[in-house]
This record gives sequence, structure tokens and C-alpha cells, in this order.
Amino acid sequence: MEFNDNYQQFKEQFSLLSMEPLKKYTSFRVGGPADLLALPGSVQQLKDLLKAARQRQIPVTILGGGSNTLVSDEGIRGLVLVLKRFRARLDVVEARRVKALCGEALAAVVRFSSDQGLSGLEFAAGIPGTIGGAVMMNAGTKDKWMSHVLSSIDVMDPESLEVETIPAKDLRFEYRKLGLPGKIIISAMLDLVPGDPAAIKEKIRSHQERKRLTQPIAEASGGCFFKNPSPDNPAGKLIEEAGLKGMELNGAKVSDLHANFIVNTGGASCRDILALSEKVKQTVFETFNITLETEVKVTGHE
Repeated sequence: MEFNDNYQQFKEQFSLLSMEPLKKYTSFRVGGPADLLALPGSVQQLKDLLKAARQRQIPVTILGGGSNTLVSDEGIRGLVLVLKRFRARLDVVEARRVKALCGEALAAVVRFSSDQGLSGLEFAAGIPGTIGGAVMMNAGTKDKWMSHVLSSIDVMDPESLEVETIPAKDLRFEYRKLGLPGKIIISAMLDLVPGDPAAIKEKIRSHQERKRLTQPIAEASGGCFFKNPSPDNPAGKLIEEAGLKGMELNGAKVSDLHANFIVNTGGASCRDILALSEKVKQTVFETFNITLETEVKVTGHE
């Protein structure tokens, strides 16, 4: 696009990237360009960008690690703030709590916790993305989720730019969702349990090995694509029993390893992935009379 003076001045003021391909920032490796893009690394940088964007009436979209997100082929208008550089030294508080900024890789937090002899986060081993995204999605396994180990979060109001701490007991967690409209997660405090470092590391190794054998972790995907309708009818089981494993459309493919993963084998677009997901939903409904709900978030200009 050709920027007007307002956009051009904003770009120059903060040395922003322009028309940056968002496929570089998502695990699906798809997504059109952001008009403007910044990677803030501190609360003050984030505040400055949000304040200036509001003054110039430029819309803002927040992205974390991009591991559970599909960005449209047309990209995102306005300013995109990618928070994956929002990191600092991990700390242990009060002997058992770990505090991490939102852009810290979940894998790094799992590793740090185990090194400190703190147990409780082993279930998250092998889950991609950042700690902020993991909290927003209430990431986890069938038995344990982030809400089980969260003590509190610090959030920023994008209008007032104020930061507040919200105890976990006051948060509204659901299946793969945190009800936190309009707020930006700045950091998370995890409440863990002292344990034997060797036993913790072995449990992490076991989780990682299980994922390596059962999930396409080396391929471009967004993790599980659909929510599980029920414990007895997980989405992967329904999709596999409907005969859809290996179904492919223009480079988008239902994984041969785990049917609830749609992978980009190379060259797929957001449109291709969504078209394949619709075929999966339609077939599962026709076969089992069950409607699958998408777990992956779709964002961007249509």
C-alpha cells in the first residue's frame, strides 16, 4: 500500500518495518503483510507505541509467538505489535514461584523451572509458543492446563496504559481460552512445587518423546486445529475415523501422524488451510453429526 503522511510519519518516528510478511512470525508460515510492524521489548516501548498509534488513529493488532494463529493472505492493516522479544531474566520468587514476561518461550520457562528443581510445569514440555500465548489459550494436555499452575498475571490496559496484577482466582478460564477482552498480558507468575530435579527432567523428557512420536512437531502447523468435543470424542479420533488422515489441498494437509493437526507442507496459503479445515468439519459432521470448533485463531484483513 502507499502510506499517507500519517502512516509515514509514524513509521519514521519509531523506525517501524513496513509491509512486513507475517508468515515470518507464525508457526503455520502463512500470512500476508502488516502495514507496519514493531517488536517492542519493554513495557515503556509498548506504551509509547500504543499511545502514538492511538493519537494517530492507527489500529493495533497484538501477536505473540504466532503458534496458534492463522493470519489471512491479505495481511493485517495498521500496526502489528509482535511481543516475542518481550523477555527478561527469569526469576524465582518466594522459593517456588517463577515469573516470566509474556514473550518468553514456554519451552524456556519449562527448562528453567526444572533447573531450579520446581515441579508442576512438566505437562507443558513440547508445547510451542510463548508464556503469554499459553496463558491466553489456557494451553495444556487433557489432564492439566496453565490455569492449574498460574498464580497471577500482569496486564496492560491499551487505553489507559496502566498495568495491574490480577490473581488467578479472579480470572475466567475456559477450555483453551482466557476471558480477558481488551487486555494485554505483560507477565505471568507460576506457582510450582519443589521437587527432585532429576525426576522433573525425566518427566519432561518423557512428555517430549511422546509428542515427538505422536505429533508433527517438526512441521509447520498451529498445534491442534480443533477443540475436542468431549473426552470420549477427541477431534483427532473423529477426524481419523472419518478417513481424513493425509487429506491434502494445495500444500495444506491433515497430518499422517495426528489427525487434529493441519500442516503446511510448503506453499499452502491461509485460504488453503481454511478450505481444508472446512472439508474436515463438513465430513466429520456428515459422519458423526458432531460440529468441530476451531481452536486456532484467525486474524487479519479478509
